Parts: sequence; C-alpha cells; structure tokens
Amino acid sequence: MIWPHLYTSPNDRCVINIDGKSYDCTSWRHSHPGGAELIDKFNNADATDVFYAFHSKKALDQLQRMRSAPAPPKSQEEITIKFQQFRKQMVEEGYFDRIWWKDFCYNLAPMFACAILGTYLAWSNPIIATLLLGVAWQQAGWLGHDYHHGRGDASQLLGYALGGCVNGFSSRWWNHKHNTHHAFPNRKEVDSDIHNEPILHLWFPDQSKDVWFRKYQHYYYQFVYAFLYVSWRMQSIQFALSSKNWVERGLIALNYAFLLSLPWKVALGSVLLGGWLVAIVVTANHQTEDILENDAPYNFVRDQLNTTRGVHCSDPITEFLFGGMQYQVEHHLFPFMPRYNFPAVRVRVNKFCEENGLQHHISGVADIMKMNYDVIKQRALGPAVVPRRQ
Repeated sequence: MIWPHLYTSPNDRCVINIDGKSYDCTSWRHSHPGGAELIDKFNNADATDVFYAFHSKKALDQLQRMRSAPAPPKSQEEITIKFQQFRKQMVEEGYFDRIWWKDFCYNLAPMFACAILGTYLAWSNPIIATLLLGVAWQQAGWLGHDYHHGRGDASQLLGYALGGCVNGFSSRWWNHKHNTHHAFPNRKEVDSDIHNEPILHLWFPDQSKDVWFRKYQHYYYQFVYAFLYVSWRMQSIQFALSSKNWVERGLIALNYAFLLSLPWKVALGSVLLGGWLVAIVVTANHQTEDILENDAPYNFVRDQLNTTRGVHCSDPITEFLFGGMQYQVEHHLFPFMPRYNFPAVRVRVNKFCEENGLQHHISGVADIMKMNYDVIKQRALGPAVVPRRQ
C-alpha cells in the first residue's frame, strides 16, 4: 500500500477503515488515548493491523457499536492475512493474558528492591546507591512501558504510577509519542525516536543541515545516551504544563520531591545512569535496521520485521537489564502481550517467519552493540547529501 498524506488539518474530516468498514473519527479523535496524531495518519487508509495490535477486546466491542459504512474494496497482501490468523491463534492460546503473580515476582519485586536498598544507602554509600537507583529507574521504565501497553484498569494504573511517581514522565506524552513509533517504526518524519539530529544522525543529512561535529558522533554518542531520561523529563514537564492534567502533574511532583530528598549527586547520577541503560538497549534494537522514507510502501508486518532487531541474552544479568526489550520483534508484533510470554513466542515468531520467507533478525549483545557503533560511525564519516539542481 502506498501511504497517503500522513497529516490532516484539524478541520479536515478523518475517516479510517477497519475490517472492511469505514469509521468517521472526526468528532472524537482528540480524545483518543493514543493521540489525534496517530488517528490522522490513517485518514483514508486501512488501519486493521494497527488497530488489532494496540486494542483489546473491550475496544473491539466499542468499535462494533460505532456507526460505520462499507469501506472501499481493498486487496490484502497474503502475509497480512496470515499474520492476522497467527495473532488470533496467539490470543486463543492465552498469550495475551496477564498473570499478576508473575508480574510481581519477575518484574515489580526486583525493581522495588533496588529502589528501596538504593534509597537506604544514599547517604552511607552513594556510589552503590547510584548504581542501584539507576537500575531501578531503568527497570521502572521497562515496567511503565509494559503496563502502558497492557490492557485493563490495573495495568493502566500501574503504568501511570510508575511513569509519573518513579520516573517523572508524563504518561500521556509518552503514549502519543510511543504509539506512533510502534505504528511507523523507523519511518522518517513520523517516528520521532529516530530524529535526534543535529546531535546524532542516522542518515546522511542534506548539506544545508549538516553540522561540523557530526564527524565525531561515534566518539560522543554514548555520552549523549546518558541524557535520554533528562530529555524525556523535560518533554514530560512541557506536556504536563500544557495539558493542565493535575493528576499527572501531582505524580510528577512527587517524583521530584523524592529526588530532592536524596543527595544531589545520587539523584543526578542515578537519572543519568538509568537513561543510559535504557538508551543503549532501545537504540540498538532499531538504529541497526532499515530507515524508511516517509512515502515508502506500508505493510504493518513487514515494517515491524524490517526495522526491528531482537537480542539473544546469554546470561541472567543481561536478560534482566534488557527488561524484555531483547524480544523487541515480538513486542512490536504484539505490543500489549505481557513480556514474560515473549521467550515462548519468539520460537513461534521464528517459525512464522521461516514459513513465509521473512527475516527474523536476532543478534547477541556484543554483536548488536558493535552493529550500532558501526552505523553511528558510518553516518559520521560519510559525506553530506548535495541537493540536486532543479
């Protein structure tokens, strides 16, 4: 499918197609939890795969109660039909069901243990405290990410609490940003996760937009990664102030009150460490893969597989630190599946890819880190793009 114009004016009529039916979203798209921007990107386009990737049975029931009209006939790729059948099978086998004792034992308990012990040691042993709290903030990031993708009131409440109280993030800002990334991974001018210029370049810039320090980015990119959480905090504050959501403001304020109660070196160091631990994982999962042009043909399944790389963690330490993001391919195909089901699902996804002639990209930890360095270095040393004369 050739992608239509990716943005519409707020005054335009917005219509999306799901399962052969057409839905007018004009009047309510601004109340969409994932943001109006994501709805607008599917104006006059088929959103079936993306809808099922992000929405629960409750949302499907709501959709069926909405007024609809027959959508224009569309021809689905064979891989799209097969993936829909594959996903339905995963649902029927219970892979999307959340088991709360696993959440607590595997995810929540280790994170809170690091946070509590780190807080206790903040004055007596600041170095160990910084390490523990940095890991806690990283793990809270993974958990907030997982619960925001999850479905159900308990999952959403945990997502808001972890995002706001523990990491100082605006959950609504994150939802708008992250859902767009999932729908359009590595797509220029759409996925904000790959737009870090002028600090970091993942493709050769136009000559007019080039900067002198690009040729050094393979030396300093790890330093920049440490400021990921700082950037997210700043964007969260801006979003929370503009949205006037007092609940979210209160949650973020609690986080800063806690940080101010710590020795400043521990507070700052742990935030930088937590951001770096997240950045080295999430960047390697995507920066090593294809970068898509804005107008490139769109297919949900192919786009997820072509722009995402999984990681094989061979030891329990990296398995813990990667926080489920080592199964990034599985997560992108099934965003609200609980992460502790991904190891079993990886086997199924690999078989699905083999049967349908698709690539399932997986690398070891050392390999993917080197691949990411090579990409950053190659974009640093290559020439800028000279605009063609008209």
